[in-house]
Amino acid sequence: MPEQLNPQQVPPMPRVSQRPKRNMGWVWLIPVIAALVGLSIVYHSWSKQGPRIFITFHSATGLEVGKTQIRFRDVVIGIVKDIRLTELRDKVIVEAELNKDSEGMANEATQFWVVKPRIGISGISGLSTLMSGAYIETDTKHGALGKATKKQFIGLEDPPPITSDRPGSRFTLRTEDLGSLGVGVPVYMRRLQVGMVSSYKLDPAGQFIEVEAFVDAPYDRYVDGSTRFWNESGIDVSLSTEGMQINTQSLVSLIAGGVSFGSFGAPRDIAEVNRLFKLYDNRRAAEIEPQGLAVPIYMRFDQATRGLKVGAMVDFNGVDIGIVKSVALDFDVVLGRFFTSVTATLYPERLGTVYREMNMSRRSLEQLAESLALMTKRGLRAQLRTANILTGQLYIVLEDFPKAPKIEVPKAELPFKMPTLASDDLDKLQQQVASIVSKLDKIPFESIGNEVNDMIKQIKVLSTTLDKSVVPKLATTLTQIEVAVKNLNGLIAPGSAMTVSAEAMLEDLRTSLRSLRGLTDSLQLQPDSVITGRPPKPYSRETLGAPAK
Repeated sequence: MPEQLNPQQVPPMPRVSQRPKRNMGWVWLIPVIAALVGLSIVYHSWSKQGPRIFITFHSATGLEVGKTQIRFRDVVIGIVKDIRLTELRDKVIVEAELNKDSEGMANEATQFWVVKPRIGISGISGLSTLMSGAYIETDTKHGALGKATKKQFIGLEDPPPITSDRPGSRFTLRTEDLGSLGVGVPVYMRRLQVGMVSSYKLDPAGQFIEVEAFVDAPYDRYVDGSTRFWNESGIDVSLSTEGMQINTQSLVSLIAGGVSFGSFGAPRDIAEVNRLFKLYDNRRAAEIEPQGLAVPIYMRFDQATRGLKVGAMVDFNGVDIGIVKSVALDFDVVLGRFFTSVTATLYPERLGTVYREMNMSRRSLEQLAESLALMTKRGLRAQLRTANILTGQLYIVLEDFPKAPKIEVPKAELPFKMPTLASDDLDKLQQQVASIVSKLDKIPFESIGNEVNDMIKQIKVLSTTLDKSVVPKLATTLTQIEVAVKNLNGLIAPGSAMTVSAEAMLEDLRTSLRSLRGLTDSLQLQPDSVITGRPPKPYSRETLGAPAK
């Protein structure tokens, strides 16, 4: 029989219950949050992303994608994203991305160039790139910021010498020859460097070279309509009646050239020249350029004018008042002979205080011509003078000749026909020079040279004879003289027989002189002792009153 279970030992019946269902809807929040985070990251990245620009360079030396930075004042404003060749494969295109806050850098005034080590006349730059690598530098004008207005740029191969924010002014200089000038050469004012040459180019017509000079502030305010620029390249050597003059600037200008400027005459408005100036070859050329009113004159010389060149000065009472513009040979049909036509320009402003005190500045050219006519009536004439005897250079002098022949006073018209007076001194000087030259031609330089050659040959023969015959005898004589000197030194040496004998003889001579002195003293006291003889008792020196020896 099965064992009867105690009702108390019977296990309770299991209770069956239903497990509640879990709500899994919150799981979907995770991808939603992740999506929102991703969108925020994308938006943040998009909001910081600036425009893409394309810069064309000749080569991509030193540039790397994702590493090369674009900087402005050493602040990173972008990075290179791609580098590729152009379709013609002659250049490279650098695609770069700018920062959002630097978007305004992409405008028409912006310039890009690669910073790398460079050595120039202005110094050494870019050495920091030896460690950090090359980067692209940017320059733009102030006030040119805002939205991007340009995407395609042409990169510079060299950095601009003048940054856009550098205070100062730019002036254009026109010259026919560039010489040794280049970008970066200094600009001087009174030997003080106040700027530099920023660029140069050939004008469209191909006749001139336009050099752009930048003058720093505040020195640019000294440039006005009366300012003149000249070339300071190398050494300026001039030989004139005043002697030799050598002018130069700094060592940099000797090597690379330079430009100087200064004001001549009364200040004028810069608008009169429209910031376009002529670049003179040197300071002298700038000084002789017209100042103020220019009075043209015409002169006729019936004598030889050899030595009178264009650019020669016209002198008035020691003042350089003008310059010769042309010298040409002409023919007089009536008289049937040749003469020289000379045109020149007078600048009355060079008279200085006289020009201002006489109120000549208020006169017109016609009135100045009338003044010249009045002075001509009183004896004013033009005459040729010698500026340099060695070179034969001539110049023109305006001088009063009260005894000059009377002539018809020229009309007060332009160009004013200035009467001339022949220079007798000039003809005499030319004749003297010609005479000296003819005498020099008569000197037989060839025969003199032959005689000099014969004399030199004879001197060579004589020197050879002296070397062979006289020199050995002279050596023997010198040896004998040396032996004689040694023997003489032995004779007069201390302790030698000759020296001892001479000392003994001198001592005997002193003794004899003492005896003779005693005899003389005795005779002075007793002159009769010669007859009577010596007294019985000899007198001593003390008794006689003679001083003791």
